[in-house]
Amino acid sequence: MNWKSELKLADLDASQRLEITCKRCGHLRYEKAVDILNLDGMRHVWLDEIEFALCCDRPRCKGGVRIAMVHSGKMEGFVGGMP
Repeated sequence: MNWKSELKLADLDASQRLEITCKRCGHLRYEKAVDILNLDGMRHVWLDEIEFALCCDRPRCKGGVRIAMVHSGKMEGFVGGMP
């Protein structure tokens, strides 16, 4: 089991962004969870099922995709041990 099989799309915040990367051509796009939720039949679907159902949106590619959650916020480096 992984996080994709434990979360449903409806569990995510509406403003949560997903990074969608094509496994074939490497094309990268970002989608809001609410936009995917509004597609037909996606209301009660697990994230791993969404990953399987989506495909690359580039013309003539239509390869399978990998999804990842985008965590927004300020990134800071670790400064442990510095006086």
